[in-house]
Order: sequence, then structure tokens, then C-alpha cells
Amino acid sequence: MKSNIYLQHQSQFITQGQSEAELRQQLKAFGVDARRLSKFTQLCLLGALPLKPYITPNTAIYLASPFNSPSKFNKLFHQLMEQDLPSPLDFMANLNNATVFQLAQLLQTTGNSIFLITSPEDNAQPLQLAQTELKNGTTEQVLLGWGFESPTDTEWEGSCWWLLSNAAEENTLTTSAVQNLPNFSTALSFSSISAQLPAEHYLQFGLDIGNLSD
Repeated sequence: MKSNIYLQHQSQFITQGQSEAELRQQLKAFGVDARRLSKFTQLCLLGALPLKPYITPNTAIYLASPFNSPSKFNKLFHQLMEQDLPSPLDFMANLNNATVFQLAQLLQTTGNSIFLITSPEDNAQPLQLAQTELKNGTTEQVLLGWGFESPTDTEWEGSCWWLLSNAAEENTLTTSAVQNLPNFSTALSFSSISAQLPAEHYLQFGLDIGNLSD
């Protein structure tokens, strides 16, 4: 594989039209109280937390998205227009690094945590940065993810995650034993899931592990 970067595990959470209350309920299974978390953070946690058993203490976290949380941003905007001051808790929940902070805390890792704004045209950039960090030897693992919160209730949203390493293991190129597929049959392959999404959807890149060798 290119640059000797290996995919150890893969996990994703893809959904459509689920409310924040429904997402919070699912996060309770992971012991997470998500009442103060943005919907974007909830979508990312549901995709990444199944990989927790495989995370090492110095695993780096790279998360990319075209935006943070549209729903939380809109709430903050209306608070600002109506009250001249947004809620401090809502403001903190919508910070760009809020999601990677939550991930690092829940996964108990002290590696680099980076949030990147990318478009569908440049969403390979986080992979290139992760490959560079692994090649430099600053960490043995990188948890690389793409997250997307839809501004509407009719579009697919969620997160896709790759756990990358610079060393091959017995289970290299296998997917996570725990997969969270709320609106798909668990028998569906990742390629089948990809086929359900529009070709230009932001999450398509993260559903195609073939991008590792491009």
C-alpha cells in the first residue's frame, strides 16, 4: 500500500432524518451524555466510538468537514439577533475543535487533534496529512474521519472513520467488528452503502478505502 500506510479498522455512521434526541439516545449506549453536544459532534461520535477498543494512548485524530454544525450555528445566529448574546454553552459546542476535543477525551488519547475545513474537491487533504504524520513517526496510529451534518432533514449525514497505522497487523484491511448502520442493513457492504448516497456527497470519499492507494 502507498507509503506503507495500513488501514487497521473502518467504521461509519450514516443516517437520514434522525433528530438530535434520537442520536443522544444512541450515544447513551456508549455512556455519553450528549445533551450539550452539537448534532455534528453526535454524528461523529457515533461513527468513531465503535473503534475505541483499538485506540492507543497517543493516537492522533484528524477530522474533516465542509462545515461544523449548521443547526447549532443557526441557533447561535438567532440568539444573537434576538438577545444580542448567544448562550456560552452553545457557543462552545459550535467551536471547530469541540468535536475533536470530545473525541480525544472519550477515546483517552493525547495525540494531535486537528479539525480541517475541506470541500468534496479537496477532501483527500486530511489523508495526506495523516500519512505525513505516520511517516514522520510522531505517532503509530491516526484516527482519520470525515463528518457531515446536513442543513436539511432529507439528506444523508454522518461520519466515516479510518484507523490508520504505519505497521501491518493480522487484521489489516478489515473493517471494524462493530459497525453502526441505523438506516442500512448490517449485511450491506461499504460499497453498497456508498451506492445509496449521491455520487457527489461529501462522505463518499471516506466510504471508499480505495482512496488509500490513489
